[in-house]
Amino acid sequence: MISKDKVLHIADLAKLNIEEKEMAKYQIQLTDILTEIDKILKVDINEEEIMISPTNNKNCLSEDIPEMHLSKDNMLKNAKRVKGDYIIVPKVIE
Repeated sequence: MISKDKVLHIADLAKLNIEEKEMAKYQIQLTDILTEIDKILKVDINEEEIMISPTNNKNCLSEDIPEMHLSKDNMLKNAKRVKGDYIIVPKVIE
C-alpha cells in the first residue's frame, strides 16, 4: 500500500487538503490506481501490429452536396424574434 507521506506529497502537488480521516481512503484508491497502471505496463505489445484506427474503413466520406432541407419560412416560423429574413438574437458582445 502507498505510504501516507506519498499521499500527502501527491495531494500537495495537486494543491489538495487531505484530512487525516480521509487518508486511508486515498491510500487505498491510489494503490488501486497504481496497481492497474502496473498491469498495463506489463502487457507485451512488441509482437502486436500498430493500429492507427480501430476499423479498416478507408475514405468513408460522402460527397458534400448542398441541399435545402428546410425552407426559409419553416426556419423562421420557430424563431422568437424575426426581422425580415433574419433571426434577432440577444447581443453577446459589447
